[in-house]
Amino acid sequence: MKLLTRSITILLALLLAGCATTWARIDDADRNYQHAQYRATLPAGWLRLESDDSLILSRDGILVQHIGIQFKTHAEAFEKIKKTSSPSMLPSELAALAIAEFKATQEEGLPSLEILHNRPVEMAGRTGFDLHLRYKTDTGLNMDMLLRGIVAESGYYLVEFSAPSLHYFQRDRQHFESFAASLQVKDQAKDG
Repeated sequence: MKLLTRSITILLALLLAGCATTWARIDDADRNYQHAQYRATLPAGWLRLESDDSLILSRDGILVQHIGIQFKTHAEAFEKIKKTSSPSMLPSELAALAIAEFKATQEEGLPSLEILHNRPVEMAGRTGFDLHLRYKTDTGLNMDMLLRGIVAESGYYLVEFSAPSLHYFQRDRQHFESFAASLQVKDQAKDG
């Protein structure tokens, strides 16, 4: 459980550093979310916690499942591994950096990490990466995680879904898919 707790602690510290507000329930009138860098449709009935550069959504609590989105400037894209992104990066390059960044947030480098798939995906009108990862917590709980990332002129966007493999991942995956499909980024919003 140290791994899961450590991930959640890092996540919450990042949110709090970015002026996070309190958890708010998403009702039908709140579903169309606007951020300075993106907009998306949120799942009704879930809770949201937001900061300047991140949005976290959960139905039953972040230890059970969460959907998150982060926007980072190119210079800050991969802070743990001290790497940048650029608008011209290939999806495969971004995916390799995202995996390295995720491993770097874990004390032991996440030896149980399995990459179930790594492929290109269309998201917000751009080609990015789609990763399906699985790992075990210190207590042996299998966790599934989907990471999707794209770059635009404005920066790097990372969308994540994480839940225990048993029951919650499949139950809530469609909420993540709908959220990711609704994403529009700043550069796209200017055009349309």
